[in-house]
Amino acid sequence: MTIPALQTDRTRLTPRDWIAAGFRALVNGGAPALRVEPLARGLGTSKGSFYWHFADLAALKVQMVALWQRLAEEEITTTVLASGAEGRAALQALIGRISVAPPAAYGGAGVEPALRGWARTEPKVAQAVAAMDTRRLAVLESFFTQARHDDPAHAARLFYAATLGLMELRLTTGADMRAGLEVQLDALLP
Repeated sequence: MTIPALQTDRTRLTPRDWIAAGFRALVNGGAPALRVEPLARGLGTSKGSFYWHFADLAALKVQMVALWQRLAEEEITTTVLASGAEGRAALQALIGRISVAPPAAYGGAGVEPALRGWARTEPKVAQAVAAMDTRRLAVLESFFTQARHDDPAHAARLFYAATLGLMELRLTTGADMRAGLEVQLDALLP
């Protein structure tokens, strides 16, 4: 997964800096925290800098969701499908990838749970999350089919539910996501 680098020269912010600030705000304060003035304050700049890069707050939100979608798709295509791994090996490769939290500059481990929380109140975000859920479940089902599971669709749903649950538990209890997913995989593919 390639996450865009942030600008280190604070005299000129880039759209990526604002997007990263948006993700951090979303993680720390939920959707209500996505406001121009607090984002600008957090970046040590004026609102004018924001409007240089974005027509309005809605444009920032669209770009945040688009970046999340692109990176979530890259997790699947670049990390797993491009490796040529199948079945259990593909699932193990995926576990390795999704067990690594995104960079703190982009909200860290809280990004996906925060985005899912945002989806409960924002229809366009809900559509993006639903589309990614469908995509991820289809890929998981194909891996469980390759591993010759008796009910690959059900196994995919269980594995995905465990993944989402462990994302939350990683934040609240420090749960080891990799270990939890490996236990889940062993239960589904003994």
